[in-house]
Amino acid sequence: MSKAFLLRGIDGSNPLGFLSAVGTLRMLPGSRLGWRLNEGMWRPSLTADDVETEENLCDRLAERSRLEPPEISMLGKNLTVAPKLFEEYVDKCARRLYAGNARASEYVVAFGSEVCVDHKKNRIEYTNLSFITGSGHQDFVTTALKLSERITAAHIREALFGPWEYKDQSLSFRWDPADAAEYALSASDPSKDGAWTVWGVNRLAFEALPLLPVQPTRRGLRTTGFREERYPEEFSWPVWHAALDSDTVRSLLSLEELQEECPPRPVLGAMGIGDVFRSPRVRIGQGANFKVSFRPARSV
Repeated sequence: MSKAFLLRGIDGSNPLGFLSAVGTLRMLPGSRLGWRLNEGMWRPSLTADDVETEENLCDRLAERSRLEPPEISMLGKNLTVAPKLFEEYVDKCARRLYAGNARASEYVVAFGSEVCVDHKKNRIEYTNLSFITGSGHQDFVTTALKLSERITAAHIREALFGPWEYKDQSLSFRWDPADAAEYALSASDPSKDGAWTVWGVNRLAFEALPLLPVQPTRRGLRTTGFREERYPEEFSWPVWHAALDSDTVRSLLSLEELQEECPPRPVLGAMGIGDVFRSPRVRIGQGANFKVSFRPARSV
């Protein structure tokens, strides 16, 4: 039996909220995700099999939040690794895939490629969604692993059904525009205060990455959802009406029409897309003391 849940804690115009909804979809095999306007916001509607209550849903997601260390821990703290190490990681995941562990290999296409290399720094090019690379003691892989260890059903409930209370310190991927604290606009030093975030949302959002894979191109690595020619780089994503499975959502996120300056509304509307949002990816700060964040999104 299937049941639809309105995830009323998530605003689809927030990039972190969108990623967490898509990540939730991927964590529940057989589920479907659509969007509907509710109180002026696009809220995700998740249809899940054999889940009867919100408590059941949160419990199941919490159980599946644990990352097995071999899946990503061999990369170290961040994705800024040498091509040889990433090649070994790809090979290890491929062997685990052949052994029947598909989950271990799903992150490979999301992280980077040993084919595209920054030769000056001897490291792979990695996804545009890796906003943290070690600066300020914020590490991408470490954050994912620590979140997977600490998440409870209560964290998931806050993420999906709200309100987001921002009572969890650090362990943020910086995908929430609220993370974009700027020195000139703050009463204190944001780097000393630490980031207050919502752990459950960040953990769910991490699971969206395999639906936004990277692709080697002649100009370097490209991340699904981004058009590098635009400055600053911007992440574009749709919200849609029909309840879609994760494979269909993966195809939807790769539509070239989403990257047009003015996405063709009649064409996208015929596909069931209700709106398209776009959020700039910016650097805040100078020199080595900078942070990467999203700006608030706009409807395009």
